[in-house]
Amino acid sequence: MAYSIICDLSGEPLPDLVRRDADGASVPIDAPTADSLAYREWLGAGNAPTPPPVPTLAEIRSKRLAAVAARRWRAETAGTSVNGMRIFTDETTQAKLTAAVVASVLNNNYAVNWKLADGGFVMLDHAALIAVAQGVRAHVQSCFDREAQLVAAILAAQDSAALASIDIDSAWPG
Repeated sequence: MAYSIICDLSGEPLPDLVRRDADGASVPIDAPTADSLAYREWLGAGNAPTPPPVPTLAEIRSKRLAAVAARRWRAETAGTSVNGMRIFTDETTQAKLTAAVVASVLNNNYAVNWKLADGGFVMLDHAALIAVAQGVRAHVQSCFDREAQLVAAILAAQDSAALASIDIDSAWPG
């Protein structure tokens, strides 16, 4: 019987589980079960679990690119401030804002009671709708611009240390 270390999605070993190689079963390390006892006895006999495979540079790069895309989405949909108003920026709000702007372009007298991120409401006329839409669009584009910078850095990284040094959590628009 042999065991292997299990890693989470980021590649970090899970501290409380190993995989039994014979059948792929996950075995809790410190649980009061027969499987756990068998694992601890196996360790006591001088055995050690097989470490996870070392990821290739391409695998690390792929995970970093996915992490950057997820981080961009969080920044994009976290909201922004436009003319002192805190505005939602999720995809649904972006679509509704676009529809409201189209309505105001078709009828410059159009105004809408818009819900702000703080739960309050404000009346937005044609000019205010355009300003809010431009602010939201600038926020979203800034998020994609930051993602593009990070993607370029990730693709240019020559080794895993260079990839690990890229800070994907800072400098996002707020």
